[in-house]
Amino acid sequence: GPVRHVGRLLDTSEAAMRESQFRRKAERDSLTGLYNRAAALDRIETALRTESRPCTLIVVDVDDFKAVNDSYGHPEGDYVLKRLAIFLSQVMRKEDIVARIGGDEFLIFAPGLGSGPAADRVLEHLARGPFAGQRATDEVTDAAYHAAPTISVGAACCLTPPMPFDVLYAAADSTLYQVKEAGKAQYQLTVIG
Repeated sequence: GPVRHVGRLLDTSEAAMRESQFRRKAERDSLTGLYNRAAALDRIETALRTESRPCTLIVVDVDDFKAVNDSYGHPEGDYVLKRLAIFLSQVMRKEDIVARIGGDEFLIFAPGLGSGPAADRVLEHLARGPFAGQRATDEVTDAAYHAAPTISVGAACCLTPPMPFDVLYAAADSTLYQVKEAGKAQYQLTVIG
């Protein structure tokens, strides 16, 4: 009777929870908890096919990350990546897709974020990074206990989606390289009509 039905409901609920946990684990980067590359690309490509508002793809890179690992060790490098992941998640909106796509490179897709003052504020905030306060303190005290790397940000704004992901990503990635060549620790936005 009723006891058997309650048991089946509990079994079904537990199975659904396990499936949800497996799906989440498969979609997330194990170090940072952000979306991994495959899950992010799937979501971004879907959004770019259906989005009608301007949208911005942002590539974030830790400047001289190899030096962090070489000088402070890999545990400190992991700490930097985790702290940056938290920072990116806090700066961006819930509807934005924030992912670690490899090494020290992160990707953010912001639907509805076009070029203009709002985008500039977001990009400037991102480029300051989570370590700006620590860098200022380290300069005063001359005691750097943790690595405090700078962040470079390249972004591409698509004014009129739909647009293929590869086109938007190539523009954002190219913009990031321009930032790196111009001295790092800053941002630049490319607008695509």
